[in-house]
Amino acid sequence: MPNGYMGKFLFVNLSTGKIEEETPDDSLYRDFIGGYGIGARVLYDRQKGGVDPLGPDNTLGFLTGPLTGTQATFAGRYAVVTKSPLTGGWGDSNSGGHIGPNLKFAGYDAVFVTGIADKPVYLLLENGKAEIKDAGHLWGRDTFAVEDSLKEEYGNDMESVSIGLAGEKLSLISCIITRRGAAAGRSGVGAVMGSKNLKAIAARGKMEVPVRDTDLLKKLRDEHLAAMKDSMPGFHKYGTSNVTAIFAHGGNTPVKNWGGIGINELPDVSGLTGDAAIANIERRTGCWGCPVACEGRLKAGEGEYKYPAGTRRVEYETAAAFGTMCLNTNTESLNMANHLCNYYGLDTISGGAAIAFAMECYEKGIITKADTDGIDLTWGNHRAIIETLEKMAKREGFGDILADGVKVAAEKIGKGSQEFAIHVGGQEPGMHDPKIAAGPDSTAAARYQMDATPGRHTQMNFGPASFGHHLSNASGFCIFSDLVGGNAYGYITGFMSAITDWNRTEEELMKCGERIINMRHVFNLREGINPLEYKMPPRMIGNPPFQKGPTARVTVDIDEQIIRGLNQLDWDLETTKPSRKKLLELGLNDVADQIWPQ
Repeated sequence: MPNGYMGKFLFVNLSTGKIEEETPDDSLYRDFIGGYGIGARVLYDRQKGGVDPLGPDNTLGFLTGPLTGTQATFAGRYAVVTKSPLTGGWGDSNSGGHIGPNLKFAGYDAVFVTGIADKPVYLLLENGKAEIKDAGHLWGRDTFAVEDSLKEEYGNDMESVSIGLAGEKLSLISCIITRRGAAAGRSGVGAVMGSKNLKAIAARGKMEVPVRDTDLLKKLRDEHLAAMKDSMPGFHKYGTSNVTAIFAHGGNTPVKNWGGIGINELPDVSGLTGDAAIANIERRTGCWGCPVACEGRLKAGEGEYKYPAGTRRVEYETAAAFGTMCLNTNTESLNMANHLCNYYGLDTISGGAAIAFAMECYEKGIITKADTDGIDLTWGNHRAIIETLEKMAKREGFGDILADGVKVAAEKIGKGSQEFAIHVGGQEPGMHDPKIAAGPDSTAAARYQMDATPGRHTQMNFGPASFGHHLSNASGFCIFSDLVGGNAYGYITGFMSAITDWNRTEEELMKCGERIINMRHVFNLREGINPLEYKMPPRMIGNPPFQKGPTARVTVDIDEQIIRGLNQLDWDLETTKPSRKKLLELGLNDVADQIWPQ
């Protein structure tokens, strides 16, 4: 077993109740690092193409990285992997909190779940032992209550992930929650968990992550902290909430369902500032072991929106989705929307985008109050946003139409509503407008179309410029380290050398990032997905261009971006298949033989 890893994968079949442990070959750790890197390799090897995402043969994986649970600076992350019910292809999501380290302390680098339990269950992991437990008393309860119940039963050191009502009802935009708001939010992973009748995974343990050189690790941590000393206070105070108002007027944030201009439609963004977001702050905390602690917790709401004490302060993506996208600047409603999404287990990006879509349909007369259960879905109506969101989580009335995202909603509504359903491959895009980054070297628009999880907000580019983010995600490192500064990838390289058995250069680790992007992509190829067949919503790329604002007269040449990225990756310009030469170069010989049989 190499240092940095626990050396055990757990495979659980909920249909049969069978639980098996396996010891992976060291090469799997070395080549794919962890997280969704290892997840992509395991699912490609063990799962047939074409399985029903909500059926028993789909695998739901929870994975850590070699840095997770160590004294590296940002080492609290874990990943969820599966075949996405939202896109029909590769699905993954990344989250913080404390559950990732506790999976390792319980003895496991990864847990893979297949099958469907015949009744609600949860999985208990404790010091190298695993047990399937009855979850009848947890089913139907919110994620907060599930976490509290498991802590009450097992102790405050028990960490858990769970689904809420949205996941139980198989909402395709449902997510998995830990720590009252750390969300594995994207790809519909909550629906997959719900389809398996798996309410929660609880983990704790006393097992230590083995580290090769603890003195070097401490030295690097101290150096990294010193390098970040000037940028950490701002992130500790605001997280990402302080950029929403700035980006709304600067052209980075989509406005009015991607169809508006911030300085025109939202001249007053005072309710979206960082100071507004922290106005009701109670305390600041963070993920396991994080020195920045950028997470804010609020006092109980005392006005119109009575969210509970401890509600997580909104971050940028949530404030944009329920704020600028819906022309809503009511701060307290944003706090309430964030609370409801965490409480019920609903992705905030897709949830806000679905309501923005409905508001545009309402404006255009495609739907009326007769369709919306009497809700007046006018732009900026914060009360309508909250009422609709509650209905979405519970699949009640008009909420049931929106609960599977904008693609499915447009199919149900019809009447030309597809024009306003802003998605790529079935998934709503993150809240960064690629028109603001349309320079000659940018592939910011192409990444929304070409990433294995289309619409992904945590990848800034398509092609080699994305390798570093894949490295961060796979290693268990938080990508916010890029924003806080301090030569993040250089420190990842150092941490990996201090922790694992392989003393590799940054260039060698970036090759792992390249291997991972190829592995996620070939999973989609096997599912019959060619991302060139996706259609980017015209308004996302400035077709036609705005005539005013920061992106006036900007139209992104997305075809050029895609071609450039394909050439850089050595993927075919028509089929997007990685070349045989590239796959062999990456050591993916078996994949090369399958894609290019000789």
